[in-house]
Amino acid sequence: MFNEVRAVPKPTHKRLKAKKGVISRFTAKTIQEIFERDGGRCVRCGSAYLESVPHHIIFRSQGGTGHKRNGVTICRNCHDEAHKYKEVRKWFEDWGERNLDQDGNLKVR
Repeated sequence: MFNEVRAVPKPTHKRLKAKKGVISRFTAKTIQEIFERDGGRCVRCGSAYLESVPHHIIFRSQGGTGHKRNGVTICRNCHDEAHKYKEVRKWFEDWGERNLDQDGNLKVR
């Protein structure tokens, strides 16, 4: 009696918004654009030993999206520090505000 599995039908309506996990992930195209924009170097220390996926300036858990403006090229060491120290996280937020336009491109100076 309790070993019986009852399948629940999926709803037939479409979502009004995409799932959060989908919105916050970088697409392959966005990842490529971020790496090209940042010159293939960590924006904080200049290292060429990079993570394969950009760092979310605003963390996914805090509502950060997978848009180009919210991503930066980063090395493993700086990525660890960004998740460990509040002042390093703030550094990346400030870097984004100073250097990126609304579309996530470098500002023309």
